[in-house]
Amino acid sequence: MNIKVNGKMIEIFSGARVADVLRKYSMISWKQVQNGTKMVCDGHGHEIAHDGELNGGEALCVKIAGKRRAGK
Repeated sequence: MNIKVNGKMIEIFSGARVADVLRKYSMISWKQVQNGTKMVCDGHGHEIAHDGELNGGEALCVKIAGKRRAGK
């Protein structure tokens, strides 16, 4: 299946999760997401979980994480 990450088409196995696609897209970006300096959003700009399953055709965006409010 194909997933678009920051405009780049990534071909990945069926049933892949967000983390799988990020690792294939860029290990540097994956590490930045893990340490909280970057975050992953869906095509609508909503932050998504790293263990979220993908169905194919999604568009993801890796961007600099904003400051989080207390309690989040």
